[in-house]
Amino acid sequence: MEACVSSLLVLALGTLSVGSSFETQIIGGREVIPHSRPYMASLQRNGSHLCGGVLVHPKWVLTAAHCLAQRMAQLRLVLGLHTLDSPGLTFRIKAAIQHPRYKPVPALENDLALLQLDGKVKPSQTIRPLALPSKRQVVAAGTRCSMAGWGLTHQGGRLSRVLRELDLQVLDTRMCNNSRFWNGSLSPCMVCLAANSKDQAPCKGDSGGPLVCGKGQVLAGVLSFSSRVCTDIFKPPVATAVAPYVSWIRKVTGRSA
Repeated sequence: MEACVSSLLVLALGTLSVGSSFETQIIGGREVIPHSRPYMASLQRNGSHLCGGVLVHPKWVLTAAHCLAQRMAQLRLVLGLHTLDSPGLTFRIKAAIQHPRYKPVPALENDLALLQLDGKVKPSQTIRPLALPSKRQVVAAGTRCSMAGWGLTHQGGRLSRVLRELDLQVLDTRMCNNSRFWNGSLSPCMVCLAANSKDQAPCKGDSGGPLVCGKGQVLAGVLSFSSRVCTDIFKPPVATAVAPYVSWIRKVTGRSA
């Protein structure tokens, strides 16, 4: 059974930005070209955005497992959005499957969940699944990536009406694990990230949003956690790598094929 476990991963509740709400947040960045990321999903409760997600199959969305600390009956997945207040394709959640070795706060190990739509998406220009990685290796340090979300453009602000994106670079996990940074808390299946500028960052949420890397635009990770101070350079944002979990994803999504 796939899992990445670190006996050192004990993250203090006061350090994590994963409390009772998970508003997507991007500090800095830019508005995306409308529908240029047709795989983006918005996980919503009673019409309010909670977390990002990524369509990986016509019937399934991948997100962070910690985003599901809500009553499932209140949750909806909305696809095909650019602005949050525009009409999108809305689905109820037929099934929610967290990774079998998911450990909640304060650990946040194997922080992935698959959400089954109560219908099937017909791929189009505005809604289309994102390819899973073909290799099982975690994305390498130095790789150029990006992520997107409907987010706060500054700490303590409001959600952005439009989808925004931010360029990121993968950092060396050993460096991120030293005593000045996450101090041994990161497991081998976590990806440490940094924006091009110290005043830019994904944050308090973009939880569940996809990390997309390389020219081929491959799904490399799902944002998991960051510091409460989103632009704290000593607590860079962290994503769960997707590559080590591809066989689990294929096994779950294949059941409904």
